[in-house]
Amino acid sequence: MTNNSSIDNQQQKGGNQLTPEQRKEELTKCILSQYRLCAAGTIGGAGFSVLRSQSVRPTAWPMLGGAFVGTLGDFVYGYFVECASLRTGGDSLVGSNNDKKS
Repeated sequence: MTNNSSIDNQQQKGGNQLTPEQRKEELTKCILSQYRLCAAGTIGGAGFSVLRSQSVRPTAWPMLGGAFVGTLGDFVYGYFVECASLRTGGDSLVGSNNDKKS
């Protein structure tokens, strides 16, 4: 717990001054905390199973497939959108200092 508070203190004092190892750990936590698309895929698959149950015996495969596709979507969305500032080293995607020349 003290490690996370020291990371928070570093970010508040001087911006995002994480070591590469800390940045990797924070990026992993950020990506793994995404769950929206997995939940939506699971609910969508369950709804599809219920609607399809009148013609075919319902199975769990649509729900599992929706959860799998949603999980992949969560990883991609988390990596490129939600956790982009950790991935790029603290610079935001819009207006970053990467396109300015000294």
